[in-house]
Amino acid sequence: MNSKKETSNKSSSQRKSAPMDTKDELLHTIETSMAEELKASSFYKEISKQLEDKAARFKFEVMSDAEQKHYELLKEWCEEKYGLIPETKTIKEAKIVIIEKPKKKATYEDIIKIIIASEERACRFYENAAKETKNSDAKKLFEKLAEIEGKHVVQFKDEFRIITEPSLSCGEEDIPWMLEV
Repeated sequence: MNSKKETSNKSSSQRKSAPMDTKDELLHTIETSMAEELKASSFYKEISKQLEDKAARFKFEVMSDAEQKHYELLKEWCEEKYGLIPETKTIKEAKIVIIEKPKKKATYEDIIKIIIASEERACRFYENAAKETKNSDAKKLFEKLAEIEGKHVVQFKDEFRIITEPSLSCGEEDIPWMLEV
């Protein structure tokens, strides 16, 4: 029995010291992505709890749910392709997508700027992961996630523009349903 444990320990330590193979690298990327998606979901949820405006709160709850769905997508992909449930890691601040910590009394604009930067980093992470993987299915998954994160960037840049521009051009004749009935 001891020889099995010794063999098991040797293979474990050999795996740690040996360079990661393609499957291990991909699994590491998936696990890192999953952790970051959970962190993003939690971030949006915490912001939503702080908002009084129901519409704004709802927007951040939707974003929290979207990030949770990204997590589920990654988890299901890994289960389908590898037949295993990937480990959900706790990512330290020095990892891939660092969500900047807002000041204790951050403005809504401050939060939107942080979100834009975070979503841009997530988009770049997935773009790079798609370029680096040799697995065609993983490439499609990462490209899809990069596209989704890119849409988040556009969404929040539009939001920032709306809240920071002094005026937007909008003539009365352009407003739909301005009919007198």
